[in-house]
Amino acid sequence: MKFLYASFVSDTKQYSGILKKVAGQTDGVARLGFDAHYTCVDGDSVLLNTGGGSPERKAFAYGLRWRDRQNAVTEKICEFAADGSYDVVYLKGFLSNPYALRVASCAKAANPGCKVIFEIATYPYWGTYRQFLKKDLRTRNMRSLIGHMLEITQHLVTAPRIRKKVDILAVFGLPVKKLWGIPCLMLDNGVSTDRFQLRRPPEEKAEINMLGVAGTTISHGYSRVIEGLARYDRKEQTPVVFNIVGENDTILTLKKQAIELHVEKWVRFLGYKNAKELEACYNFCDIAVSVLGGYLFNLNNMSPIKSREYCAAGIPFLYAYEDTLPADAPFALKIPNNPTPVDMEAVVRFVERCRRHPEISAQEREYAKDHYDWKIIMKRVLDFAGAASKR
Repeated sequence: MKFLYASFVSDTKQYSGILKKVAGQTDGVARLGFDAHYTCVDGDSVLLNTGGGSPERKAFAYGLRWRDRQNAVTEKICEFAADGSYDVVYLKGFLSNPYALRVASCAKAANPGCKVIFEIATYPYWGTYRQFLKKDLRTRNMRSLIGHMLEITQHLVTAPRIRKKVDILAVFGLPVKKLWGIPCLMLDNGVSTDRFQLRRPPEEKAEINMLGVAGTTISHGYSRVIEGLARYDRKEQTPVVFNIVGENDTILTLKKQAIELHVEKWVRFLGYKNAKELEACYNFCDIAVSVLGGYLFNLNNMSPIKSREYCAAGIPFLYAYEDTLPADAPFALKIPNNPTPVDMEAVVRFVERCRRHPEISAQEREYAKDHYDWKIIMKRVLDFAGAASKR
């Protein structure tokens, strides 16, 4: 059985987190017995990663405009899909679009029995797009506004057609049984747990260190932590330091906020970190911070990858959304999904309890292995699509 993750993701530092997810999902399928491959974009080429040796490369013309470039990338992915005659082809996006439709059509043409799965990264997606449009208008970014309006138009045009080519939707977010006339399977995000080392609980220090790994949007909600630090009376209580990993535009906003609220001493910006460097951060910090800004996009049901990575590494974390986590999970502290500043006193109490019970880290990792490993999650997807490996 052959599996292709038809990914349009660029192999650059900016999108390294997304590409890591693509590779992780593909690896999970490979561990189920499939011959599993994925594509990505490298400069002016599309790569086919097969898990062994150098990837296969298909080049396209240099210097194309965005739409022409998308068409060129789609053409090369279609060539890979046609050459491989895959049994399963997996696509992802927010909305339906003509590029996914072309790849799905090509996969079905190459192998009529091919199961095509389309992943919706966040549902409901209209809340996210409303925020995109508001920001475009506020910043007067007409190019971005036109781009988002084009994506919405493309969705409205292609959704009635894509359901003829897609067998199931794999959906992250609010539970739904059918979208676009296509059956839906609700998913958790996952990780390849074996690629994470179980953290060593840090030596107890006079201060508490929080860790945040900032993505490229404001949905991380880390401003709530900075506001909480500004309100926290540390004169007679344990000092708290917020360590932020990341290197993008949102970091600049957070730096400005820390200065304005006079807590720059308690907020450290660590820049970009690779996997090995992040492992050191896990060992140094007492607690990590997952997504706290879902309310900004009217999102309440979420399963962020960063929380799954925290689980795999065994670092307790803070979150603000509905999750499949049990309410009494000893390694996670849930706070309201709203704009209120983080209650630092509650964080301190949580960390102190975790310090008294260092075995929590191992419990957390075992939970990740049982519930969040990509092999387990992708088996659910393939079973639902009727595409389980015959091996």
